[in-house]
Amino acid sequence: MKQILFFLFIATYLTTIGFAQTEKQTAPASFNIVRKVEPPIFQVIESPYFEDVNGNRAIDANEDCKIMMKIKNVGIGDGIGLNAIISAKGSTEGLTYHSKSISIIRVGQEAIVEFPIMANMNTADGVVDFTIFIDEPNGFSTDKYVVSVITKAFVTPMIEVVDYTITGESGGELKKITPFDLQILLQNTQYGLGEQVKVEIKLPDNIFLLSGDETQSFPSFKAGEKKSLIYKLIVNNQYVGTEIPIQIFVSEKYGKYALNEDIVLTLNQQLASNKISVEAVVEKRTEIEIASLRSDVDKNIPINPETKPNRFAIIIGNEDYHNFQPGLQSESDVAFAANDATVFKEYCLLSLGVEERNIAFMLNATAAKMKQEIALILLLAKQKGENAEIIFYYAGHGFPDEKTKVPYIIPVDVSGSNLASAISLYELYNQLSETNAKRITVFLDACFSGGGRESGLLTARAIRITPRADALSGNLLVFAATQEAQTALPYYDKNHGMFTYFLLQKIQQSQASCTYAELFDYLSSTVSEYSLRINKKLQTPSLNVAQSINDSWRNFKFVEN
Repeated sequence: MKQILFFLFIATYLTTIGFAQTEKQTAPASFNIVRKVEPPIFQVIESPYFEDVNGNRAIDANEDCKIMMKIKNVGIGDGIGLNAIISAKGSTEGLTYHSKSISIIRVGQEAIVEFPIMANMNTADGVVDFTIFIDEPNGFSTDKYVVSVITKAFVTPMIEVVDYTITGESGGELKKITPFDLQILLQNTQYGLGEQVKVEIKLPDNIFLLSGDETQSFPSFKAGEKKSLIYKLIVNNQYVGTEIPIQIFVSEKYGKYALNEDIVLTLNQQLASNKISVEAVVEKRTEIEIASLRSDVDKNIPINPETKPNRFAIIIGNEDYHNFQPGLQSESDVAFAANDATVFKEYCLLSLGVEERNIAFMLNATAAKMKQEIALILLLAKQKGENAEIIFYYAGHGFPDEKTKVPYIIPVDVSGSNLASAISLYELYNQLSETNAKRITVFLDACFSGGGRESGLLTARAIRITPRADALSGNLLVFAATQEAQTALPYYDKNHGMFTYFLLQKIQQSQASCTYAELFDYLSSTVSEYSLRINKKLQTPSLNVAQSINDSWRNFKFVEN
């Protein structure tokens, strides 16, 4: 019995020890905690556009401006802790701008984000490039957008009395107890805009003002502008002396661009019988030709204050191909294409009445970028239907399909040997026509024969292909830089393509009011001549017009007189 109990004790003890050992050897359980992500995704539904107080689409000294963009949260989570980031390079002197925080943009919510810009007296002439984007702390930020704006230095006015005269009803002499008129001529003798101008007359004792205001105010004085002020005065019998000193105090917004005037009249001096008639005509400013690194068409861009809210523009300048495609050399780039597009955009804004928000502007654009931006503008234009106008400008490489000879526009990341991602010119024309816009104008500073401004996209290729020319549909017309198998050439002295330089020159010279017929005649004569003189090669612009337009295109204008 004792042996049985002993064995039972031993068995129980060993079992207990085994369980304990097993328990100690059991590995702890592990868990993979996966954080659920519900990101905001911001869609820019209205591209950044610039607004300023006086509407000249430039940042003037002492002007408050802003850049605005409209975004929408199309993601699955709210955007929290956002920052609207703005930076700038270029002519930033005198400019103040700040990034700012945005507390929240909820799912499905649209928001207009403003980037205020303040300019002071130190603003200089130039161009400033603002880079803006919405920063999301978890990496779901918007793309960065660059908005280029012209800056203008402060131009001083000078408001002063440039002449005066005294008159009586029937001439005669200046006498006591006899009313007379003092007429002064006020003028802005400098080129700056005078603002908040005030004129005050101070009379000695016993000289009285019968009519006219002692103090007169004018909100603005343009360069060269004149104003005539008339004061009816009388001298009483208590006035002592023969001289009558009168003071004219002139002031303006800044307190330093106006001159006071002391006028001394004399009793018994002869009076004129008629007042001087003064027309308020603004004198034209004589421009001085100043040497510059920029082309003449890059400056003095004509300003048309009338905007065309239904006019849209797509502007593309593809210059840098070699940095996007391994194996290409810089010789395959399109010289000055970026400058061509940049300056053409300024003409659209300043001369052709296109609003900033209605412009798709691309430099060195990839296939995806080009297709996305083109589709957006065409969708906006299509909403306007027959009220819409479209301007399409392209500077860069073109290339024909070897078999079909169909011409293609070439994004910077597309090779001439693989046109699958390129943009067919005829598909583009169809897309433009499908908007039903009343007028569609295309400018192509490119050739489609396989050549280019330098050695072409495929430098080893020696042949040229004559691209196919199909009939156009819709209200479409195309100004092209070349004909058939020609090459679009540069104008090195002007930092532009030959075709673009003379296109801009004609718009500049005509104040954008030339007819399309005049424009094409000018391009045909100048481009053909200068390409031979400068590049020793023939380049002849061409025009292709949809049959539905007939000859009516000849009287088309960007701006009516």
